[in-house]
Amino acid sequence: MKLLLEITIKSKIEMHNFGIKLAKLFSLNDLIIFDGDLGVGKTFLCKSIINNLTTINEVISPTFNIVQTYPLQKDEEIWHCDFYRINNFEEVEEIGVFEDFKKKIILLEWPKFKFELSEYHPLNINIEIISNNQSSLSEFRKISLSGSKKWDNKIKNLHNFLVL
Repeated sequence: MKLLLEITIKSKIEMHNFGIKLAKLFSLNDLIIFDGDLGVGKTFLCKSIINNLTTINEVISPTFNIVQTYPLQKDEEIWHCDFYRINNFEEVEEIGVFEDFKKKIILLEWPKFKFELSEYHPLNINIEIISNNQSSLSEFRKISLSGSKKWDNKIKNLHNFLVL
């Protein structure tokens, strides 16, 4: 897995716009995992992506029910998952997250079981709070994207319209 892109996001508006631009890259059979501390914006970014791909405005965090699904076309869906409360990969298999993977885009927060997930060639999005020079309290985020060769060209395309 190699680092494909690092970007600094300076506001919620920029984070939302970044989500819209990311959404244009995703297609069925894609696993995107979101990592970072509590409160860094993982769910916010997922909501922006889902809003753009589905035009659904009411996107609910999957924290307590583990999975929320949103329709795309026909029998295609986005699965927004939160593995924070999952203890082993067998639970993931019981839920059926990767069944019919070719008909899904999966957005996964709290990606435990990275070894098991690696067979799906995920795009890894890590979000960190960074401080700016004026204050230790900051809305600035460093977002790092890394992934397998599958993601090289998609992320290169992102560079073409990354003016936030």
